[in-house]
Amino acid sequence: MNKTSTLKRKSKPFPFLGIYGAFVYFYLYFPLLVVFVYSLNSSRSTMKFEGVTFDWYMRLFQNKDLLNSLFHSLQVSGLAVLFAVIVGTSGALFLNRIEFKGKDFFRTLAMLPIILPGIIVGLSLLIFFLNLKLQLSMWTVILGHMSFTTPVVMFQVLARLARLSRNLENAAMDLGANPFQAFIYVTFPMIKRAVIGGALLAFTMSFDEIIITYFLTSTFNTLPIYLYGMLRFGLSPEVYAISTVVLGLSILLIVLMAKYTGSSEETVVIR
Repeated sequence: MNKTSTLKRKSKPFPFLGIYGAFVYFYLYFPLLVVFVYSLNSSRSTMKFEGVTFDWYMRLFQNKDLLNSLFHSLQVSGLAVLFAVIVGTSGALFLNRIEFKGKDFFRTLAMLPIILPGIIVGLSLLIFFLNLKLQLSMWTVILGHMSFTTPVVMFQVLARLARLSRNLENAAMDLGANPFQAFIYVTFPMIKRAVIGGALLAFTMSFDEIIITYFLTSTFNTLPIYLYGMLRFGLSPEVYAISTVVLGLSILLIVLMAKYTGSSEETVVIR
């Protein structure tokens, strides 16, 4: 009886936990709400709200420089993620199946572009490219984004592979499948969600990246660089509007990522 009452007392929640949680969410998301509200402000003033209008969103689609920078961001993120999916998935398979000396050290090195501050990674890549006498352009930006998107995909897929048994793949090869067929029809369906989730997370990180891009670009502007340039002339409803659009796109990608990196297990359909 005493033990039961003791367990009940221990499991009693902290009385102000709900209030604390609400305060944390308010602190994190209220500034985002302010950005959205002021993107609808009919006045150019950021000090007072005079009315609701969607004119600032319409002006975004008439701004050729902004649309070009948006296209550049999509181009860089798409190419970087395509490379990350191919190389990252291959690297995950390599680390999962091959044993060699210094494996843990190699994993730590592969994780460094994610752990290190962006200013360190950007400056290091800038010095590296200058020593190679490469001209700063879209391709140097893409190479810079590849440096941190590849580990993101690799460790997502590696975590999924660590929970899988190779018995199904071995059974497929025992039944006559070659290694490539075993991977395509057995292994890949089971890691597909991790690959997609890792790609979406990598795309989100690449699309919002500004520090590494700032070091590796010359006249090639991505959307974050363009927004930074707009902020130097002060806040305006246009800045709020494009920030809201980017925020909405980021939230959509994060929701999709959460869907594909959930706890549900992949299954192999035997035809």
